[in-house]
Amino acid sequence: MIYRKGFLRSRLQTSVNGMKNLAAALLIMGTCFLFSCSTSEYSDYQKTENGLMYKYHIHGTDTAHPKYGEIVRLKMVTKIGDSVLQSTAEIAPDGIRKNLPQPAFHGAVEEGIRMMVVGDSMTFLISTDSINKYYPAKDSTKNFKSKTYLAFGLKLVNIQTREEVMWEEEQNRKKFTEERKSLGPKELSQYITDNHIDVKPTASGLYLMLKEKGNGPVPKDGDTVTVQYTGTFLDGTIFDSSVKRNEPFKFVVNDKGRMSVIPGWNEAVKLMKKGTIATVILPSSLGYDSIGVPNPQTRKYFIAPYTPLKFDIQLLDIKSNK
Repeated sequence: MIYRKGFLRSRLQTSVNGMKNLAAALLIMGTCFLFSCSTSEYSDYQKTENGLMYKYHIHGTDTAHPKYGEIVRLKMVTKIGDSVLQSTAEIAPDGIRKNLPQPAFHGAVEEGIRMMVVGDSMTFLISTDSINKYYPAKDSTKNFKSKTYLAFGLKLVNIQTREEVMWEEEQNRKKFTEERKSLGPKELSQYITDNHIDVKPTASGLYLMLKEKGNGPVPKDGDTVTVQYTGTFLDGTIFDSSVKRNEPFKFVVNDKGRMSVIPGWNEAVKLMKKGTIATVILPSSLGYDSIGVPNPQTRKYFIAPYTPLKFDIQLLDIKSNK
């Protein structure tokens, strides 16, 4: 999901599944809200001093309201007319967690969220003229139709401070890492057994299976090597490939302790002659170990901690730096 600031997602094309999304959304919100351009349809809406139109569906029993800068978890349906633009019903059943920023204009949906308490279910109407003005599409022809409303159906699930979110994420990370610590070695052992791999691992646990033997020299510490590679998880899912990018990769072998590549690569290429093509299986200790590769934006992992990895490597060239 890509959101513009102010919780507005970039415009979506209405799909054949729109009514399914709407049905799921109605279960979440606990009510039905359908909109047309007729003023009479909005007669049951109230209006704030800043002109924000709102309607309650369910009143929560809490008393605390979110503050700007806090983290809110919301279940949300965004509509224009009868068309669903987005719904968290299928993509995030527990709701999305977002920072609550200062509103960009008077009557913005952020002001509405500030009105809510946990458990509240409400609909807010935002003028498309305001949306077009403050969040214009790059292609102006894709702006919303003027003089109508964008409807935000929201249910406030939770309110947290940044500190609370960070603590919760850290606890979840520790728990996940601990689970992976025992699962990783089991996955590797099972893979070796299932694929009848009879090659003996090195002392560090690296498996090297030659596909094509080279006849050139073997890299030494300090040499720059050029390789093509494809990295996969043990289930075959590709996570990186210089072959797909058509960009051979260069690195310095055992680069004076700076470790420009994972340990398994340094060990593997020193077992290969120039021209060799090999499949290399690495325990997590030779890969990303307990750290993994986190996504800094989502805080999820590209590569989970304690994940064994598989690489197909072709050693193209060796250049001495002496």
